[in-house]
Amino acid sequence: MYQNRILDYISDRRYEPQTLRELAEELNIEGEEKTAFYEAAEQLLSEGQVILGSSDAVTLPPPGKEMIGVYRRHERGFGFIVPDSLTAHGDLFIPPGNGIDALTGDRVRAKVISQKRRATMGKSPYIGRIIEVLERSARGYVGTLTKRGNMYVVNVDGRSLHEPVIIRDPHAKNAKVGSKVAIDLVSYPDDFGNLPEGVITEVLGEAGEPNVETMAIMRAFGLEEKFPNDVLEEARLASKKIDNTIPEDREDLTKTFICTIDPPDAKDYDDAISITRFDEVQKDGACYELGVHIADVAHFVKSGGALDKEAIRRGNSTYLPRKVIPMLPEVLSNGVCSLQEGVNRYAKSCFLRYDETGQVVSERFARTVICSAKRLTYLEAQALIGDDVREAMKHTKSTPKYSRELITALKLMDELAKVIRGRRMKQGMIVLGLPDVELVFDDSGRVVDAQPEDDAFTHTIIEMFMVEANEAAARLFDILNIPMIRRTHPDPDTYDLGELHSFARVSGYNIPQRPDRHSLQALLESVRGKPAQQAVHMAVLKTLNKAEYSPSMIGHFALASEHYTHFTSPIRRYPDFVVHRGIDAVIDAADGKAINSRNKKKIAKKVVEDARVPDEEQMHEISRGCSHTERNSETAERELRSYLILELLAEHLGEDFSGTVTGVTSSGIYVQVDKFVIDGFVHVNELPPAGERWKLNANTGALVAQRSGKSITIGDQFVIRIANVDLSRRQMDLVIVDQQSGRKSSKTQQKAFDKKTKRSDKSHKQGSKKKSARGVKPKNAAKQKSKLKAARKRSARRR
Repeated sequence: MYQNRILDYISDRRYEPQTLRELAEELNIEGEEKTAFYEAAEQLLSEGQVILGSSDAVTLPPPGKEMIGVYRRHERGFGFIVPDSLTAHGDLFIPPGNGIDALTGDRVRAKVISQKRRATMGKSPYIGRIIEVLERSARGYVGTLTKRGNMYVVNVDGRSLHEPVIIRDPHAKNAKVGSKVAIDLVSYPDDFGNLPEGVITEVLGEAGEPNVETMAIMRAFGLEEKFPNDVLEEARLASKKIDNTIPEDREDLTKTFICTIDPPDAKDYDDAISITRFDEVQKDGACYELGVHIADVAHFVKSGGALDKEAIRRGNSTYLPRKVIPMLPEVLSNGVCSLQEGVNRYAKSCFLRYDETGQVVSERFARTVICSAKRLTYLEAQALIGDDVREAMKHTKSTPKYSRELITALKLMDELAKVIRGRRMKQGMIVLGLPDVELVFDDSGRVVDAQPEDDAFTHTIIEMFMVEANEAAARLFDILNIPMIRRTHPDPDTYDLGELHSFARVSGYNIPQRPDRHSLQALLESVRGKPAQQAVHMAVLKTLNKAEYSPSMIGHFALASEHYTHFTSPIRRYPDFVVHRGIDAVIDAADGKAINSRNKKKIAKKVVEDARVPDEEQMHEISRGCSHTERNSETAERELRSYLILELLAEHLGEDFSGTVTGVTSSGIYVQVDKFVIDGFVHVNELPPAGERWKLNANTGALVAQRSGKSITIGDQFVIRIANVDLSRRQMDLVIVDQQSGRKSSKTQQKAFDKKTKRSDKSHKQGSKKKSARGVKPKNAAKQKSKLKAARKRSARRR
């Protein structure tokens, strides 16, 4: 992980060569972390991935005569190669006519060509010419069959293939014009204008039907709903490994009051909660005991079996709109592994004891048998905490019977979660308040509306408890000093913090030159519930790195956690499997004894030698695979969600909505339609007033009008109009109708921020309600109609 951080930092275009000591300082490497940092740097040097220049400054090596990497192809014929091994040059530009038949995602080999005259023009002196496609992208292609004259072609969905694909014999699969089909390419587009050719492998149905579009996304992203027969058979056999007897190696918790709180449409319940508040403070200082009980999926899925191999291949469950593609067969995920109400289930339980301030005073793990007394939904539980039984009954998905024991437990959960949250906020936990919506579907599966997600505090209750259990699992392996897959989230890059500093200054806020976690937290809290909230929170989000899996000893920045992993969702995430198996190994090695300084080395040795626990190299491989499948699932969910929303907005061309700027480029701005939380594009030539010239300010990230001096930056709010929707490309073009007021901060807001910076440990509010957009009547209708018409024409030309 330190190797990746070093490479990411020095490969940035803004990097100026620094020594290793200076690098460590810039990356906030302190204390014991320095040893691992220098070891990573030495490894990079020995492999030639970095070199030492003058004054021992660390730099990337220059490009060689050839470059191997992944190609990104632009619709205008040029492209870039993202190299396997980073060089000081960065991505290699491939001019039009030099890409042979390579497509986006292909791994290619290219000749590196030096052109000194380009350097005199202020450009990179290197370009490339692809000479070989080493490996074709594994991504599938789906699209709609159409007819051009006497020729049948498929217009491929998305932006990975820009040309239509010729189909010589569409009737071989009984495909009709307007059918959504999956295809394999047999030839590829080239630099001479030849169109690709393909064969239809599957007819999915009529394009535009929600179920058909869902299948198309699944094919495009390699998501398989059906399981192989040997996997299903192993799952069926595994599901019979449970009965009502309590095994000797498990604690009997069937008489302990335990409940689940989940979304109303949940089918796999993998976490349950028990809680106790002691009448008197215990000897260890404990006032509460929290039990987090997680489905013991590892009991049913043995390492190395067909089930295990399929689970690691899938990596995670994928949650598409109205469709779940599970990691495990439903006989397990929705059956014997699911912590359903009123039945005995095997669990791994984490018991955490807290003092009055929410500090953990002791923790332990055990294999248990539980019986959930009640299944609750988030809104149902929230209503019961507020003593509103009638409201709770509106949201129940089970028998609406609420015992005194249940009400007491829920109120204790609310009490403890708030104490824990207060502690975590003092530690610097980052809480973003960005809008999200739930889509409303009709019976056919089409989106007909969107509504803000509920903001019940019960979501936070479960989140806090799961975070605590995940931390405890990570601490267990840290105490034993043995590797384990972790959920890592590095500190923000210095460059990104610099951009945030510029943005905050433009927005009217002054933050420290090198803001720490508490400074960021204070900035977020100072604007929460105010017009500037979305802009500032979005800007902070853009500074944060993406969390991923790795056995490296890196904490979780946003959660202010030194040790963090994933333990709480083994039904839907494979890394949790690895952690559960490691906990099994620890429980067996400890043999009922508490871990202490005298026995921990002996226990650790047994765990490392346990066949259920992968070695560190295997953990790196599993981590890379699971990070990839996670990103693949997220992209698939986002693309299908976008299609369904755009399909609705295509019926609302010319209508107006409130919008917020989410991105700024030299060619235009991305604006989010607030009601549906989806982005569209406004070309720079279509920004008002007509004829104005706009230029991107590299220092502030704002688009600045050259004549008036007016600027547009992230978070600015406009009334926007839907100009055009291209469903196949997942694109939407917008025009600006009017600017909304209220985003810019005032001196009063700055004073409030300064005050919060000094008192960043003050208790925080739970967040503000999100407001959905509403239509706004346009001004100067005739002029706007003309703009709309021109925007559609330009959009058509770009397509």
